[in-house]
Order: sequence, then structure tokens, then C-alpha cells
Amino acid sequence: MSAKTMQTAVATLALCFIPLSIAAGEVPFAEQELDDPDTFVTITVENDLFAGRDGGYTNGIGVSWGRGPFQTMEETDSPEWLQSMAHAFGIHDDTQHFNAATYSIFQGIQTPSDITNSNFEPNDLPYAGILGWRGTIHSWTESRAEQFSLILGMVGPASLAEQSQKAVHKITGSDEPMGWDYQLHNEPVFALQARRSWRHEISNGDGHGVDFIGMLEASGGNFSSYIAGTYMVRWGLNLQRSHASISVLPGREINPLAGTNTEEYYVFFGVQPRYVFNDIFVDGNTFRDSPSVTIKNERLIYSTGFVWNWKNWGLLFSLAETTSTFEERKGNAKFGSVSISYRL
Repeated sequence: MSAKTMQTAVATLALCFIPLSIAAGEVPFAEQELDDPDTFVTITVENDLFAGRDGGYTNGIGVSWGRGPFQTMEETDSPEWLQSMAHAFGIHDDTQHFNAATYSIFQGIQTPSDITNSNFEPNDLPYAGILGWRGTIHSWTESRAEQFSLILGMVGPASLAEQSQKAVHKITGSDEPMGWDYQLHNEPVFALQARRSWRHEISNGDGHGVDFIGMLEASGGNFSSYIAGTYMVRWGLNLQRSHASISVLPGREINPLAGTNTEEYYVFFGVQPRYVFNDIFVDGNTFRDSPSVTIKNERLIYSTGFVWNWKNWGLLFSLAETTSTFEERKGNAKFGSVSISYRL
């Protein structure tokens, strides 16, 4: 990624979110009693085999944990430096908002379409993996939610992606991936991500309802830089309690309200147009020559699925489809995600 691309991405990130810090129209939980904060743990598995194919973004696994809701950000016991970064991107911290902090350790794996080919394929995605940490600050009201995330990780052999994929394929009897000698080099990566969403209730009766969620999102860093808008429709029970961590790729988030004492569920459909400035899984290493292909900046992501929370448990299943991430190949990529949450 060139210095000019990095500057453009960071400037876009700032322009998208700093003005939003002065936006009005807060709808506080003024009449709602704050529940006792709880600790949640989520295990997530993503795989393109859930969608019936192998190749591209092929697998991801993560463990997330979080605690909330709290009346103030300080009560989340999140690091002060992470709170300061969230404040810099306009994330609110006042008594009109609920707050939570969540963390994740995750691994993601990408391969070309033909993993049995032991030769270098210049016109397909490179072998790549990431082992990363993500910290997120959540702030939300009944009609609005804000998030700031910091991703830190390592791309390359240090991600242990090769060992993970070979072990899983051996256990499942799948084809052995043969091209990991051509994976990206070791490189530390980071991304600053900010998101703001607005919830509009369309109908509500006996707890069941329909709502519409609009979202603005941006990311900047050598891992990935993009801007995006998301549009989502949901139908279900107690929707006003479950919108704080909505995402077009919900398997990659932890819901700070998962595992509540009341039953909550919904089905959803979302679409996200996205403009990508840089993506290390497509562009290759930032400072060294490595396998790469030509990035396709304009992308479109669709997703659908359902979420169910009951007593101490939460379950999420989603299917996502995205247009091609690079110019050398046409055609969409698909993958599915399963998350199980438990309230400790």
C-alpha cells in the first residue's frame, strides 16, 4: 500500500466520523432500568464450506468476550488509551448511553481456488492468514449505536494459518493445501475501525416488530482500509434490545446483550456497498514483494441469517455473499458463520 493510499484512507476515516460526533437526536433509555452487567463469551466459526464451496476466504475462528451494559464507559474497565481513541472518533460517553467493551482473538485464512496446485498461481488470491486481537468500545441508545475497534495482528507464517488449515483438512479428510510456500511474508498489521448506526422502528406489536437499520462504517490501516454503508431489515422479538452490534457480517461481532434472561430472536437481511482502498490479503505485503493480485475497489456484500438469545445462551447463523475482491477473476464468494454465546 502506498503512502498516498494510506493518507487517503485515514483522511476518509476521519471525515466520515468526526462530524458525526456532533449529531443530535439521541433517544436515551430514560425509562428503562439498567440491567446488572454480565460477562459473555462467544465462539465463532466461519467457513466457505457452509456455503458449499472452498477457496478464497476459506475459514475463520475466534473467541470473543465482553462485559456490559454499563452506564458509563469508565465502568467497562477497558484500557484508558482505548477509551481515548474511541472518544477521538466521536464515540459518546454519557448517562444517556449504555456502554460495553468486548475483545476477540481470531484467526482468518485465505487460499486460492485450487488448493491442490503446488505451483504459484499469479492470477488468483495468494495464500494468507492473520492471527489477531480486536478491542471494541460499544455505546448505544434505543435508536442509535456507535462502535470503535482497534485490530492488531500478524499476517504471514507467524499467523499459523498453514498449520491450522492442514490440521483441519487432515481431520476432515479434505484435500491437502499444497501452495503455502507462496503465502504472504510476516508483517504486523493494524486497523482503526469506526461505525455508527441508526435504528428506525417500522412496526411493533406484542413485542414482535420490524425495523430498519442504516449504518456508516470506515476502516483505516495496513490490514484493510475502506468506507461502507449498510442497509438492514429485521423481524423479530424485542428488537430494541439487540441492535447494538449489528453488522452485515454479524459472525465477526459479539453482541453485548447476548444471553439475556428474556427470549429474543430475529431474522435479518442486509446489503452493504463498500469501497476498498487497500486490503493486504489482495494487495500483498506492504513493504516487501509478495504474491498479489489487482484489487477491485468497489464491492457489494449481501447477508442473511437469524439470531436467537434465550436465558444464558445466544445463537447466530448467517450466510454472506460478496462480489469479487480482485480484477483477475469474476464471480462472487460465499461463506457462512456460526456463533454460540454464553452468559457467565
